[in-house]
Amino acid sequence: MKPDGTVILRNAKIDMFKGSMRLAVDKWGRVEVTEPASFTVKDDNNLSLLKLVCCCAASLV
Repeated sequence: MKPDGTVILRNAKIDMFKGSMRLAVDKWGRVEVTEPASFTVKDDNNLSLLKLVCCCAASLV
């Protein structure tokens, strides 16, 4: 994959790791390089820079 390339992610998810987000593709997922798309990436809202805390659903009750 080249810089500024376009990919299609199938069966992808965000995992929390040490307070940061990681993009993960499961074993049935795919990462496909595709033709360039005409859109602008919105990079002013980078949620990976925030310190996030995981909590259990049981603690919310």
